[in-house]
Amino acid sequence: MRRVCVWNGKRGGFGALAPTMDAIQQSSDLSLQLVVTDQHLYDRFGKTVTEVQARFPVSATIDMEQEGDSNQDRAGAIGRCLTKAAQVLGDLQPDILLVIGDRGEVFSACIAAHNMRVAIAHVQGGDISGSLDEPVRHAITKLAHIHFPSTQASADRIVAMGEEPWRVHVVGDTHIDQVFLGDITPADELRAKYDLSEEAPFMLVLQHSDSTVSHRAADQMAETVAAVVATGHRAMLVYPCSDQGFEGIISEIERVADSPGLSVHRNIPAADFIGLEKLAACIVGNSSAALIEAPYFGLPSVNIGERQKGRERAANVMDVDYDRDAIRTAIDRCVSDEEFRQRLRDVQPPFGDGTAYRRITDVLATVVVDQNLLNKRMTY
Repeated sequence: MRRVCVWNGKRGGFGALAPTMDAIQQSSDLSLQLVVTDQHLYDRFGKTVTEVQARFPVSATIDMEQEGDSNQDRAGAIGRCLTKAAQVLGDLQPDILLVIGDRGEVFSACIAAHNMRVAIAHVQGGDISGSLDEPVRHAITKLAHIHFPSTQASADRIVAMGEEPWRVHVVGDTHIDQVFLGDITPADELRAKYDLSEEAPFMLVLQHSDSTVSHRAADQMAETVAAVVATGHRAMLVYPCSDQGFEGIISEIERVADSPGLSVHRNIPAADFIGLEKLAACIVGNSSAALIEAPYFGLPSVNIGERQKGRERAANVMDVDYDRDAIRTAIDRCVSDEEFRQRLRDVQPPFGDGTAYRRITDVLATVVVDQNLLNKRMTY
């Protein structure tokens, strides 16, 4: 049986790969190994390892020992993850390492796997974004042996990087698998759990650091929370990821935590978050969820700043700068402009049909893992 090691460091990536992990477990040809690291292990981000363990057996955990949010703190944590990744992969002896996205803990695992001659399968390669992680995504692409891009445009970029076309499989975005599989907490349960009224609109607010200018994270978040508070609407503020600058964002969230109508959440479980996207009036910040998942619910998005610059998107997205007046104007339109909201119901998102997990596991089970797969060559 072929051993597939899934490497994961945050809630969003875990939710996106959960249907694939279910399919791996159900396959007679594949065996699941799961390694959990980074945000999952920290109290300040909700210690979501408990959510993971409730769904899947965890083969190993890696504490990256990240103390602060500076560039040096993050670089040191990624280095420690690389050292520990070599030990974990040596113990588990996987046939394939399956990773998603563009984060440092994933890059660490791929460097270790590359040097240990473990085949690497990469989900969501070829995407463009405006963050410090985009070059990391493309570096992972050059280390990976099998590519699972979300769209044809991303696949074309992977091939343009010199990757052999036979390695590239357009599968759709795995985040959408959760939407179509119905792994969503029911509305009445969510309203009771999070104190949400059926009559009053609410917004989700999830803003990460624009990591290329992480020293400005607090000032940028101050503009966002000022706009959110000024609307007077119910708002759920969610902690950011562990990118450089996260402490500034958290400090601004906590500064307004007692404002009327606001609630603060270190983490929201994946099934809850998708259910909340289905109910919300809009989503505000710079999370990729606002571009990838939200259009499937006709959910308007106020996308702030440069973090998602260049990423494919549907008509639900309004792009604004870090300016409280511009942000508030965009929120007001998302909540109150019925003509705009009506148009979103006919939006055709570009991220697939919710069966990425099936396509991925089919390839993982059938691909020949040999020297031809492991020995990569540029095509030009």
